[in-house]
Amino acid sequence: MLFETLLACASITVWDGDTIRCDGTRVRLVAASGPMDAPELPGSPRCHHCDPAPGYAARDRLRVILQQPAKLHCKGTDRYKRALCRIEVRGQDVGDQMVREGHAVIRNDWR
Repeated sequence: MLFETLLACASITVWDGDTIRCDGTRVRLVAASGPMDAPELPGSPRCHHCDPAPGYAARDRLRVILQQPAKLHCKGTDRYKRALCRIEVRGQDVGDQMVREGHAVIRNDWR
């Protein structure tokens, strides 16, 4: 059984629409409703000929959301050794918010 860890971050850096750093720890964002995926940014191995605009929009929206105090609820790691975390801001799940706003989708195949 995996135990949930609550992380408090003094510093959050947004890498893209679904990846952040919490005080240097790499974190993959997971929505309460399931694994999520945001559009890629140029330079990503998964972005060979992708349109960069949705990736930048997702990253920038996540930056705005995470200007508020956040709680990270982490459970396990992915194949890249990133902590898998749900993020809560003002009692709202950030991953689900990103999906609702069209900046991400729920996907079960990204791990």
